[in-house]
Amino acid sequence: MNYLLSLTEELNIRKEVVEPHFSFINDDLPTRKKVSLSINRRGAAELLLVDNYGFQFDFILAGLTKKQIEYIGKNAPLNYKKRILKGLKEKSTMQGIVEIVKALDTDLGNTTSQNQKRIQDIIQYIKDNKQAFQS
Repeated sequence: MNYLLSLTEELNIRKEVVEPHFSFINDDLPTRKKVSLSINRRGAAELLLVDNYGFQFDFILAGLTKKQIEYIGKNAPLNYKKRILKGLKEKSTMQGIVEIVKALDTDLGNTTSQNQKRIQDIIQYIKDNKQAFQS
């Protein structure tokens, strides 16, 4: 069997796995939600395949799960962790995260706030384990 990928297949995989932030062509909420959901569905170890540059974008951070952030805190290179801290300190990034998770909750029904709670838990985890994200 021939398992060689075509250039197009290889670029598509790279776009989805390593550079999901480059999927962000339009500054629209549906695209940002789509990328966030893609991040959310990944295994914790898979997140280390994402280029650390991507962790400065609100739609990448908005998709993180607690299991993923714990894995990052314990296993990711320092530049990944610092990029996440930097993103969470920026007002515009935080506003974008809130916009995305509220929209995700709206998609699930007006009575839920599970995505907003998930982000609050992630931020609290980072605060509680700040040393792991700084060194």
